[in-house]
Amino acid sequence: MRSPVGRNAKYCASLFDVSISNIAAFTKRMAWIRAEAQLTDTDNDKLKVISELSCVQHHYMNLDTFSMAGVAVMIETLCAT
Repeated sequence: MRSPVGRNAKYCASLFDVSISNIAAFTKRMAWIRAEAQLTDTDNDKLKVISELSCVQHHYMNLDTFSMAGVAVMIETLCAT
């Protein structure tokens, strides 16, 4: 396949063991299951902390100990490591 879209479709079909003619059978859940299977415990712990800090950043949770700038720095640091 020469087009980028065709190559991506072919790659996804082979990655998730779906025929290219039945690519519509690919679901978000299939992607999540595969992604979760590849995560380590350390990755899961980081994701939990990033998720909570993101909730603080968007005012869904409160964290009085740190400023919003401090929360942003922590998120950026965790995402970069």
